[in-house]
Amino acid sequence: MRGKQVKEICEYAEKVIDDMNEGMVIVQAGGNGLLENGREATVNAIMKVVERKRKKNVRVAVTGLLRRPACNEEYERLRKEVNRDLHEKVLAMKAESIRKREVGSSFLDMDDLIQAGCFLEDGVHLSQEGETKLSQRFIRWIRATHLLMEGRMD
Repeated sequence: MRGKQVKEICEYAEKVIDDMNEGMVIVQAGGNGLLENGREATVNAIMKVVERKRKKNVRVAVTGLLRRPACNEEYERLRKEVNRDLHEKVLAMKAESIRKREVGSSFLDMDDLIQAGCFLEDGVHLSQEGETKLSQRFIRWIRATHLLMEGRMD
């Protein structure tokens, strides 16, 4: 959904979850509109998707917003704040899910993985290397979650 803002991506993800009875969804909302929409609106839109899964047997992974080498320091500061808020909220939700023995959610931090060399010349979109690294992280989460769902992993 290249070029879409967080709200549009999250609305689409909500529809996907509504159509599911069980399974996995990875929400990788981009940073388009982050400066205009702000921290709270961005976090709330993403967390609304995570909350949606509570009605279903759907596991949701949320990636943090990716860094953008082409963006300014204000974007980077706000991006880190959003990611911290998302991480804390998803972790709290996961702890509650464990206590209630419900399907949980995950936060996939990409900051250690997606570095400046993983972007196209525009400094915003991922290069083939970046896409490969992102996909490999997603695959690891899917495999681990699949094993968990089959009861082969604690």
